Formats: sequence, C-alpha cells, structure tokens
Amino acid sequence: MDESPEFAEQYSRAERIRIALLGTAAGGLLVAFEKLWLSPWLREFSASAQCRTVFGVSGTTVLWQGLFVGLPFLAGLVVAFAFGRRGFKILRDGQVPPLREKSLRLIRIRRGAGAKIIGYLHLVAFVPFLALGLWGYAQAEGLSRQAQHKAVDCSANNSFKPKPLHGST
Repeated sequence: MDESPEFAEQYSRAERIRIALLGTAAGGLLVAFEKLWLSPWLREFSASAQCRTVFGVSGTTVLWQGLFVGLPFLAGLVVAFAFGRRGFKILRDGQVPPLREKSLRLIRIRRGAGAKIIGYLHLVAFVPFLALGLWGYAQAEGLSRQAQHKAVDCSANNSFKPKPLHGST
C-alpha cells in the first residue's frame, strides 16, 4: 500500500494574480469607504451624541452599544459565514482542505480525527466574538448610565446643528 502524502490542488499563477488584484481592489474600496464616509460621519455623530436620539434611544447609548456590542457581533457574523461554511465542508468531506478547494501554496491533505478537529474549530470560530459582545454589553450599559448622570447643554454644542424638517421654513 502506497503511503505517499497527498497534496491539494493549487491555483495557477494567473489565478493567484487575479485573487491578489481582486483582494487589493476590495480592500482599497473598504479603506476609501471608511476614510471618506464612515470616519467623518462617526466623528460628527460622536461629537454630538449626547444631544441626539436614534429611534428614541440616547445617542450616547447607541454609540457605546455599537462600539462594544455591534462591532464584535458584526465581526462574529462575518467569521461565522466565512469559516462556518468551510467547517461544514471539512466535516462533510472528512478532509482538510475540503474536496475541490484549491490552495495558494502546497498543502498536504489531512484526514481523520485531525480534520474533524479543524472542522469543529472552524464552526466555533465566532464564539470569542460572541463572548466579547456579551462582555461589551455590560460595559456599554455601565458607560451609558454614567453618561446619563451628567448634565448636558446641547444649545452650547456647536458641532450639532439640527436639520430643519421638510416643508418648514
């Protein structure tokens, strides 16, 4: 019986270049979105959060909850979709990398208990983000309570200029 190691199929040079270019373009778009829209909006919102409400919730509470709960949960959701799907494929096929998955470099195919462990680890990769979000909820609640006890004068806040309602002068 031949015990020579098996290796996963690799991407061709042209495919690797295409993946790198697409990743660079997608990363560039994300950075541009963050620099041109998200950061200025977040800076403006955080400067006047104590004077705002979002769906009846204090702007400060929204800011803390978004930072300490929303971001970890969103990151966990991304990780769950990316790694969870691959984890199911690994468990289904009983090998790492799963069948018909190409690799960027030479990777030996693993089977058996080692592959199952890797598959299960892929499935639970989002759990640390979930734990961080649950811990963050308690932190955000405490910070929101502290902010509510401080007196705020929104008329002195120059960074917040309420927009007029449509149809009013």
